[in-house]
Amino acid sequence: MASDFNRGSEWISISDMMAGVMMIFLLVAVGYMVVISKTQKELAIQNAELLELNKQMSDVAKTHKDLQSELYRDLVVEFSRDLGKWNAEIDADNTVRFREPDILFDQGEKEVKLRFKEILDDFFPRYIKILSQPQYKEDIQEIRIEGHTSKEWKKAKSLEDRYLGNAELSQARALEVLKYCFNNSQIAKEKEWLISVLRANGLSFAKPLESAELSRRVEFKAITKSNQKILEILNINEESQSIRHIEGGGKMEDKEGLKATEAEEVGK
Repeated sequence: MASDFNRGSEWISISDMMAGVMMIFLLVAVGYMVVISKTQKELAIQNAELLELNKQMSDVAKTHKDLQSELYRDLVVEFSRDLGKWNAEIDADNTVRFREPDILFDQGEKEVKLRFKEILDDFFPRYIKILSQPQYKEDIQEIRIEGHTSKEWKKAKSLEDRYLGNAELSQARALEVLKYCFNNSQIAKEKEWLISVLRANGLSFAKPLESAELSRRVEFKAITKSNQKILEILNINEESQSIRHIEGGGKMEDKEGLKATEAEEVGK
């Protein structure tokens, strides 16, 4: 009888153990399902945010392309009859390039020559009149006057001498063009705006053209705010993720605090 009783007790203990093991497996399975469900929800939120981010960036890109196309059309309509006599051209990115070095500056000098002054007197007020139209004005980040040179530099003994000498010259030329254009009385009403957007940049021979002669040039470029807008979208998205992460961490801390309180109550 005692042997049968002991054997029955052993089976009861094994049954209790198996029930405990099953309970553990059940809890693990439930926990796993909860984690999977939470992960799926987070992935769905992230996918939705990525789709929205992609849409916003696509909208900015489309707006930028449309504005570029409209501006190019307006510039071509305005200046097409003058480009030949100025020896100038307008690129698809709306760069207006003056590419006749003999009428721009004397070799190695920064002073704007008389013929180029006459061209600027005609070109710049009309150029600013186009850019200051409402559909363009608010979207323009910079109007750059860029000075470019060839790789040549008299008496240069090294690449550094050629680059730095041309960098100084190209910057001085761009600044002289800016000063001359800014003093044009026909753009007086736009001067306050131009102070915020008009820039002079000397690029030395960083962007040469197909020959040394053509590389000596001055360019006018309208830079839009599209890149800035994309960065703003990315920053807003990053801030949103950070806030959600902090809120998620706060919830986890609340849960941990609740568990600690419950443990203290059990301890009592």
